Amino acid sequence: MRQPRRSIVAALTLSAALLSTAACTGGGGDDDTDADTAVAATTPAWPTAIDPTTTTEPLFVVWTDVVETGDGDTTTLQPSIDSLATLGYQTLPWDPACQSGAEEMLAGLTGFADPLGVGVVFATAQDAGTFDTLYDGNTVSILEGTYTCGAAS
Repeated sequence: MRQPRRSIVAALTLSAALLSTAACTGGGGDDDTDADTAVAATTPAWPTAIDPTTTTEPLFVVWTDVVETGDGDTTTLQPSIDSLATLGYQTLPWDPACQSGAEEMLAGLTGFADPLGVGVVFATAQDAGTFDTLYDGNTVSILEGTYTCGAAS
């Protein structure tokens, strides 16, 4: 037997109203600590940087600033170095040629024939990505490659 159309619409409307009421109920409005805990639990921790000379494995460098070698070098890069130091990352300018493929990529991105940069080195792409997400300063690129300027200890 066929039900009248009006009763089907009424049943659907009642079901929708019950579902929306159930979805809106929850904790009392006074318990904000659960919300604060949830936000804190989803904020990732700052990743640990590594010393590129200690590994022969591929590494990931977040290049935060790049200049043309000879164009003020450390003076121009000092604000990036200071910004990273406040976060606990001790960096110095280094030649992107010390990371396989980085010099060519950064030269292509910046137009500098002989780039010099400030980079933070991580063991994993995930750590580099987390840093890039959390860092308020600019980043030029995240590049993967091996350290080529010295043998690992």
